[in-house]
This record gives sequence, structure tokens and C-alpha cells, in this order.
Amino acid sequence: MKLSVITLTYNKLEYTKKFIESLYKYTKDFELIIVDNGSTDGTVEYLKSLKDVKLILNNENKGFSAGNNQGIELAEGEYIGFLNNDILLYPAWFEACEDVFKIEKAAFISPRHINPHYDTTDEKSYINYFKNNFKYAQKYEKSFDECVFSCVITKRTVLNNLGLFDENYTQAFFEDNDFKYRAIEAGYGVFVTNEACFFHFGSVTSKTLNQNLEANRKYYYSKYPFAEYLSISGSEKYQLQRMAKQFRVFPLNKMYEIYLICIKIKNRLNKIIAKGNK
Repeated sequence: MKLSVITLTYNKLEYTKKFIESLYKYTKDFELIIVDNGSTDGTVEYLKSLKDVKLILNNENKGFSAGNNQGIELAEGEYIGFLNNDILLYPAWFEACEDVFKIEKAAFISPRHINPHYDTTDEKSYINYFKNNFKYAQKYEKSFDECVFSCVITKRTVLNNLGLFDENYTQAFFEDNDFKYRAIEAGYGVFVTNEACFFHFGSVTSKTLNQNLEANRKYYYSKYPFAEYLSISGSEKYQLQRMAKQFRVFPLNKMYEIYLICIKIKNRLNKIIAKGNK
């Protein structure tokens, strides 16, 4: 068994059905492990009707970390994928990630994330959108932010070294950053492949858990005070994208990394000055 796919479900049955159809269409030699976190909308009945699926049924929402850790315990694959139930996949998406593992000392690899924040699409639309609008000079890039756990691949050997998800996080948010930061500290790289994408419907489950965001943020930065310098905010990314378009630089690559550092330094200095003026 080459790949174990672990997917959490919590209601949103219509999205789960689309995801599973896409998964079986574009993925080879895999096992599917589904952890349901207490769905009440018919999802459990649907999951029970599926063949050749390892199914864990929780009576309550145990959250992202605990649910994925349950799935890891059952996984038999050389590679392990954490895939949301509100995504659609791209042809040869796993093979594109696997190719990077063959070259780099990688912990986590994602396909490119397409998330236009609307809830209607069809297969032809998002596949053509990626093919026609995303042109990259490199087949893959190192990126803390673009490697997202809505669809990410790791290896069993990596998890043996890093351990499992931190279950101190409440249900959703920052568990993925925590894992990526641990990987970087351990000497691994975190990458995104430019050879494939996945379409994300827009966090249809996690957006119902926004109350956890601030608590998880505080816990994350209490563990890793310097982790803020690995990530980029939405406004900072917008500044960078505007600059890239102005100077006709695409993909962002090294410019992204250098300008990110400059932005971070500027913003932190502004905060220090603002505090000093109070």
C-alpha cells in the first residue's frame, strides 16, 4: 500500500460525496481512512455504505489533531495524506507530490491551493483554470504558507521522527503550522508542487469553528515565539503580489522570501515605535 488518505468529516455530506468521487477518480493505490467527528446530517449512514473504507465513528467532535491522530494509527501506507472533505483533486496530484519527496528532504508537500471563496464549481472549470492561469518556472518551491493541510502529503518515516499532531489545540486552526514548524526545526523542508492543484470550497467545516482561532493562535506562539516570522499575513501577501505584478516577476520565488523579511522587519519596528509613543 503506497498511500493512506486520512479524511475527517463533520456534517457537510454534499461536499464529502464530491470529494470521495474526485479522490477515486484521480488517485491510485491507496487506502481511505475516514474519521467522523459526530455528524448528524446523514453522513454516518453514507460512510457506512462505502466499501473498503476504514471508518472511525466518534460520538463527539474530537477536532482536527485528535481525529487525524486516530487515522494515523490505522494507516498502513508508505505515504500518508491529510485531505479535507471539502476539496476536489487534480489529475496525478499525488504523483506530483511524490516526485518532490524523491528529490528533497521533505516533511510535507501540498499541491497548489485554489480557493476563490465561492461554493460552486465543476471539474472542468477548476482544472482548466489552473492549466491556463498558473505558469511556474519551477516544478516545486519551498513555502511555509503555500503548503496547506487541506491537502498535504507526508511519509510514515517523517511522522516516526516528528511525532503526531498536538492535541492541545482546540478542534481547528494552527495545528498545521505547529507541525510544519516542528518539521523545519528537525531539518526538513516544507514544499508546494507547481505540477498539480486542488480546489477548496472555502473551509465549509472549519469556518463554523472560528471561536477557536484566537485561543489556538496564542497557544501556537507561546510554543514558538519566532514562528510569526515564517508566515505572512493576507495584507502582506497582497503587498507582495502588487509588487510582483508591477515588476513582472512571476513566480515570486526568492523575491517572496526577501520581501517577506523586509515587510516583517518594517511591521515589527512600527509596532515597537507605536508602543513607545503610548
